[in-house]
Amino acid sequence: MVSEASNRPSRTRGRPPKGSSTLSLESIAKAALAEIADGGLTALSVRSVARRLSVDNKSLYHHVDGKDGLLNAVADHLLSTMELPPRTGHLETDLRAFAVTFRSHALKHPEAAILVMTRQTTSTASLIPLDAAMSALLGAGLPTDRAVHLLRLIMAILVGTVLREAETRLTFSATEPAAVDKRRSILLASGRPALMASADEIAKIDNDAEFEHALDAMAHLARSQLQRLGRT
Repeated sequence: MVSEASNRPSRTRGRPPKGSSTLSLESIAKAALAEIADGGLTALSVRSVARRLSVDNKSLYHHVDGKDGLLNAVADHLLSTMELPPRTGHLETDLRAFAVTFRSHALKHPEAAILVMTRQTTSTASLIPLDAAMSALLGAGLPTDRAVHLLRLIMAILVGTVLREAETRLTFSATEPAAVDKRRSILLASGRPALMASADEIAKIDNDAEFEHALDAMAHLARSQLQRLGRT
C-alpha cells in the first residue's frame, strides 16, 4: 500500500517556488506597471506583483528592494523602452522631436507617468533619453555648463506639462464640463479682478495647445542661448 506521503510531489529544500525561474527585473517591471494601471500607485505592492506573476513574495526580493524598488524598476523600464527620434543636427527641431516622443511615451501609462519624472534611474539604458537631449545641446555648440542649465529648464517645462496632462487624463478635472463649470464658479466668486477676468481660460485646459506653448518656450530658450554665443 502506497502511503499518502509518498504520493506527494517531492520538493528539494531551497528550490524556488513555481514560476520564479522566469522572473527577471523586466518581467517584474511589466507586472508592476500592469498593477499600477489596474489600481494606481497606492495599490502597488510586492504582494500584488507576486500574485500577478504567480510566485512567492520572497522571490521578488532577489530582484527588487520592496515597493521602492518596484517603483524604480517601473521608471527604468519606461525610460529604457522609449524609442527616440533620429537627430537632425538642428537644435530646435531635435528638441521638439524629443519632447513629442517623451510626452507620447509617458502618456501611454498616465498612472505611472509621475515615476518617469520623479524617480532616480539606475540602469544605463534608462539614461539614454537624457543622453539624447544632452547630445543635441552639446552638438549645437553649447558649453557644458549652459547645456546643463538649459536641459534642466527644458525638462522642468516638459515634466510639468506632461504631469498636468497625465493628471487631467486620469481625473478629467480640466476637461469634463461639470468640473470646468465648478472651477469657473470658484474663480468668479474669488473677488480677484485678474482671476475673474480670465476665469473662462483658467478653468479649462486644452492639453494639445498647452503642449504647443511648452514647445514654443523650449524653442525660445534654445534660440536665446545660441544667439548669445553667435551660433544662429
